[in-house]
Amino acid sequence: MKILRSLTLFTLLLTSYHSHSQIIFMENFNYPAGDSIGAYGWIWNTGTTNTILVVSPGLTYSGYPMSGIGNACRLRNNGNDAYKPTDSVVASGNLYIAFMVSIDSVQATGDYFFAMLPSTSTTNYTARFYAKDSSGGVSFGISKNASGSNPIAWTGGTYARNTTYLVVVKYTFLTGSTTDDEVRAFIFTSGLPVTEPATPTIGPATGTSTDVSNIGRVALRQGSATIAPTLIIDGIMVTRSWGSIVSIFNNSNIAGKFHLSQNYPNPFNPSTVISFSIPENSNISLKLFDLLGREIKNLAYGYYTTGNYSVQLNSEGLSSGIYIYSLEAESVNGNFYKDARKLTLIK
Repeated sequence: MKILRSLTLFTLLLTSYHSHSQIIFMENFNYPAGDSIGAYGWIWNTGTTNTILVVSPGLTYSGYPMSGIGNACRLRNNGNDAYKPTDSVVASGNLYIAFMVSIDSVQATGDYFFAMLPSTSTTNYTARFYAKDSSGGVSFGISKNASGSNPIAWTGGTYARNTTYLVVVKYTFLTGSTTDDEVRAFIFTSGLPVTEPATPTIGPATGTSTDVSNIGRVALRQGSATIAPTLIIDGIMVTRSWGSIVSIFNNSNIAGKFHLSQNYPNPFNPSTVISFSIPENSNISLKLFDLLGREIKNLAYGYYTTGNYSVQLNSEGLSSGIYIYSLEAESVNGNFYKDARKLTLIK
């Protein structure tokens, strides 16, 4: 492996431990078409027949950072369920789950095809996201847990089949009781707001079942032919903040060399932009650390195609002071790049 650049000033400083990163899960299905997702960290929940397969091409949605990266996967209505652990377990505050979806077919009753699970459970599905037929159109729905004690909140049947939509599901942990957590969903047909809209498309969905103790797994479901939809899903991201969903964007698909730029403006408040270039398709990791080497935020990671990228860093949750941001990239050609820079926040 060739080393393109190495850290000097911050090598020891950035030998750090995991902290409360904003992004805790990314899945672009950047695997060969036809492969089973079980070969890439997804765990089968109901056996190994009719497994979930990678399909090509991936979905695209303008303005969503996960758009057009890798392939996608197809969910059928005669197959297995699967789950994959998130990088960390969340038990408080808000959790945002974003993904692109294109529905092929829907049934009159409808069923959920996407949900979250507690870190040790394979059955207690929460933040369930549904699709059903509604007068020839597609109606989307959400529920907190099982629909018997947690009514499904539905949209109207205004969505079309074979059309890519961006979905953001929001799970809110509340502390007033053991049954008061809430689920909301935002469904976008174009664009992605920089800030969370005041009014969701659906919700809040509530119910009387006991709230989950935590969320630590992403679940994909393939139900029965009588009620479940068939669809393509892609670009799954789980994060603790709305801003992390929209923080990274591609400025150009041409890059001459690996490079991590100084953020601008610097010092900053309330936001700054960090830019980097990758000349070869690479797995990258861009993180923010404090001066003790503790990881503060995971700004971007996963597989990225060649290009010049920018990440917007917001000061929300940060104190005034000096931080370090670090980029690591390993290309498909075996090249490795690592660099770090300082930034200053003044509130």
